[in-house]
Amino acid sequence: MCREIPARWILSLMGLLGVVNLTSLRINLSSSIVDMVSNASNIGYHHEGAGNLSSAHNQHGFSWNANEQGLALGSYFYGYTFSQVFGAWCGRRFGRVRVIGVSAIMASLLTILNPVLLNIHFWLFVAARICIGAFAGTFYPIMHGLWGIWSPPEERGGHLSIQYAGALGLVWSGAWLLLIFDNPADNPNVTPEEAKQTSLSIGEEVNTDRTDDVKWSNILKSLPVWGIILSTFFDHMPSYLYLLLPTYLHATYNLNVQQSSMLSSIPYVVKIAAYAFLGLLDWCLSKRYEIGNVRKAVKLTGYSLAALSLIIMTQVTGGVTITLLCFCIQESAATVSVTGIKASAIDIAPGFSGVVFALANSAGSIMGFLTPQYAGALREAYIENPNKAWEVLYLTAAACYILATAIFLLLGSGKVQQWAKREVDDTETTGLID
Repeated sequence: MCREIPARWILSLMGLLGVVNLTSLRINLSSSIVDMVSNASNIGYHHEGAGNLSSAHNQHGFSWNANEQGLALGSYFYGYTFSQVFGAWCGRRFGRVRVIGVSAIMASLLTILNPVLLNIHFWLFVAARICIGAFAGTFYPIMHGLWGIWSPPEERGGHLSIQYAGALGLVWSGAWLLLIFDNPADNPNVTPEEAKQTSLSIGEEVNTDRTDDVKWSNILKSLPVWGIILSTFFDHMPSYLYLLLPTYLHATYNLNVQQSSMLSSIPYVVKIAAYAFLGLLDWCLSKRYEIGNVRKAVKLTGYSLAALSLIIMTQVTGGVTITLLCFCIQESAATVSVTGIKASAIDIAPGFSGVVFALANSAGSIMGFLTPQYAGALREAYIENPNKAWEVLYLTAAACYILATAIFLLLGSGKVQQWAKREVDDTETTGLID
């Protein structure tokens, strides 16, 4: 049965389920915090006694002020940020499939323990969230390393779109370890036809050997790499607004936790459909045009629309319907990051794409803890005018989209960099990539 389905499409499906799993680990607090915190709707209000976080709980919830809520929401990203490069190195050193599987198990077990730790002390809960982020941070860099080995160039946008579209953790990790392999040569279900297609399309000169030393000096001197890193840093700020969407709907429109959670999910349902369309569009364009130009064109179009939707949301008064419409446009338009920046890391260095992506995602993940804390600071600063705090936050996000686009247009590339290639001996036989 498995041999009838190309192995790289099984990798896509497992990548999709992995994204669903990791997303649930990351965002479960975003909705639940509305009901957990007694002052979530009272922006900037700080209950007396909130400093005693081990006992700051009553029948109305935990007494966390806006800054403490920002810390709780952003704590995941402290671990997530600093595990990216280390995770990519571990994948190359110990095997990409094994590292992802073990990390998923550990992150899932810690998530199960979260409620117990939260009721013991706030800082135990924060420490657990940091560790969950650290284990989860290995996933995306290693997946990009796998796609550098498994995916033909014209299919990369499609595979990444499928991957990003979507108590799962323990089940998923077992299936992952059984079904996925580090490269085509190790997979008994790969047909000779698929192995040949993968080998020829990626190219013999491209370095995909995980045992080779990482060329740090070449990577850090590469302008296309810095284009990916800086663009990722800025485009992650608006992408992390979803952490605050339930709180925003609750605070602005006085919705309860069920209503705010349900409505907050709508933009992500739309986003899944956008991923499917984007994958098809990328595949069609990549067949006809130079890959680097395709990456830049879709990014310019998508991010311009995403920035415009956020600007409109801050200037138009139309209730929750207009707000959700703008968020749907923003989220679906922003999916171009997958076939833009994220795919570019594979384009320029297939054999080192995990490391390049890890550097970029580390930079971008800094926004994961800065954004909630920036929002908390704004809410405290504009305590008399909370709507102004949200307006400043979303206009900042629009500006970040514009900066990310400008940087990628200037420095981005779709060509394999010279340092990412390897010399092929004339006597070397063609075949499966090791």
